[in-house]
Amino acid sequence: MIPLVIVDLDGTMIGSSGLVQECLWQAVEKAKVAGVKAAVCTGRPCGGGAQKVAQRLGPNNPHIFHSGAVISYPDGRPLSVHALPGAVTEQVIAFSREHNLVLELYTPSEMFVERKTPLSEAHAKMIAMSAVVRDLKSVLASEPIVRAQWVVTSAQLSIVEALKFNNMQISRASSPVLKDTYFISITQAGVSKGTAVEHLAKHLKIDLANIMAVGDSRGDLPMLERVGHPVVMANSELELLARYPTVVGDVEDCGAAQAFELALRR
Repeated sequence: MIPLVIVDLDGTMIGSSGLVQECLWQAVEKAKVAGVKAAVCTGRPCGGGAQKVAQRLGPNNPHIFHSGAVISYPDGRPLSVHALPGAVTEQVIAFSREHNLVLELYTPSEMFVERKTPLSEAHAKMIAMSAVVRDLKSVLASEPIVRAQWVVTSAQLSIVEALKFNNMQISRASSPVLKDTYFISITQAGVSKGTAVEHLAKHLKIDLANIMAVGDSRGDLPMLERVGHPVVMANSELELLARYPTVVGDVEDCGAAQAFELALRR
């Protein structure tokens, strides 16, 4: 039996409905009764929908949020927080203003934008959080920023992905809930879903070789590379499907439930 299953949310646990299907919750509960621990590893913040999923998945253990920049319990108690360097965040803000991009800045507890747009509001609704409108430089001056995130369409993706900043880790994600939308997360250099999985494993005293991780996108690669039992969804990006042989069903078909069933048999 696998002692710990770490799961991504969008495209893995959460499909186009924006909710976790009951068939998946049934598989999770069966695994938990057998002694399997479960933890979220997501780019989402510890709030809104992600917080509710984490609470049900594992109310007494830490979970990974903000693509690894924050590890915390579902009630918000932090285990690990990594803030972005101020100079880098200033560059990101300036670039976003120059190119008229939707930029979100996250503190450990809140989400900030400089203006609300249909794209930013659709994303806020998706994660069940309300964005605070404020001058982002004033936010940077007063609060620790754990993650910056561009919310872009496919037409804007090349502009953002061509950027090279020092002291930053950049990862890309998408969600079945928002079509033609990409989330480009920026965290401190050396901070990723992978480093957070290492930290979580050490905290829980579980060998990485005995951990299962389940994901669907390029942003999940750091965590999949670290564990002994990487599992990818049928709806995963081609890069992941070519690399990892253990593939479960599509997110729309409750595929992640098969991962929890595998965890019981290994």
